[in-house]
Amino acid sequence: MYKKGLIGTIIVIIIALVVLGYFGFNIKDIFNSPTVQANLNSAWNFVVMVWNNYLSGPVLYVWNILWNLFKTGMNSLHS
Repeated sequence: MYKKGLIGTIIVIIIALVVLGYFGFNIKDIFNSPTVQANLNSAWNFVVMVWNNYLSGPVLYVWNILWNLFKTGMNSLHS
């Protein structure tokens, strides 16, 4: 099975940026365009809505359990 690590991902991103630059694409202009900004804003609003309505409760519940277990373990080390 092929596993791509952090270094491989960084290299792929750099190569993609070089190729885009070679063909005349300016990433800064692309991200600053009103259409892309509107799309990114919509995507961010969707992520926030999913977090607030579906994920925050379960994630924070599990986090609190893990945090309390950690604190209990740390307190037992100091006793």
